[in-house]
Amino acid sequence: MRVGISGDDGFISTYLIDALGSDAVVIDDDVFENEKMLDAALAGCGCLVHLNGHAPKAEMDRNDPEVVAIMRSRALKIANAKNRHQGLHLILIGSLRVHADNLFDPFTGDSTLAPRDAAAEGQLWTEERCLEHAKDSHPVSVLRVSNLHGTPPGGGQGRGFLHEFARQAMTGWIAVQGSGEDIKDLIHISDLISVIIEVAKNPPPTREAHAIGIGCGANIAQLAQSIAQQNGADLQLFAKEVDELWGPVDPREIMCRLEWSPQVGLEEIMTEAVAYAVDNPY
Repeated sequence: MRVGISGDDGFISTYLIDALGSDAVVIDDDVFENEKMLDAALAGCGCLVHLNGHAPKAEMDRNDPEVVAIMRSRALKIANAKNRHQGLHLILIGSLRVHADNLFDPFTGDSTLAPRDAAAEGQLWTEERCLEHAKDSHPVSVLRVSNLHGTPPGGGQGRGFLHEFARQAMTGWIAVQGSGEDIKDLIHISDLISVIIEVAKNPPPTREAHAIGIGCGANIAQLAQSIAQQNGADLQLFAKEVDELWGPVDPREIMCRLEWSPQVGLEEIMTEAVAYAVDNPY
């Protein structure tokens, strides 16, 4: 099955394209400006995966005043294109920065959501519009992803807060956001890619929304301390919280639906982050 991929983020998209091989159909931003070009790109695709959790242009800040307008415009084009293509399954990949109102409750697909910045507002607006128009002939899946971790495919800094902790540890200290008591959940890029591919192969009857994580619900200070001990580093608490994503994820629904479980656990993610930091220092 051919799978369209739009909203390139330079990370998830790179791994997804590699995993799909010749079945991947990359849809560039300029294609959305031409209805005929978009229809031609989607012809033969059984699924469209749209990366919806970031600002629509790389140079834009998440709170840029133009973010919401651009994301709304693109959402309408995606929804209309979906409706024109019989049997097209739309998968929206977003972030849990569209966070639950009560951060003490675990994230699920049914969590009440409140956007925390302009990009999250645009993400939620896109999800709502597309879910409204979901039909059995045009199903929609929404996957909201917790803290994503992994090594970059083309070099550069590793992705995820554990990679940042590992880099900081090599300088002798780790800056922990807030009091250190808050909870982080996470998932490795390889597990996210496997979820996306399995959802693409197995569309829902009409619509669905899932929170994606490994369900670890780990205390951030404890995670930082584990890395610090390996490098003889100290912790510095109450670092500034900037665009942080807190809260545990309950992944049981997606695990049951796909008969899936994460293959990369917390310890393996942490080991990868430390090893990558050693090989790729500041």
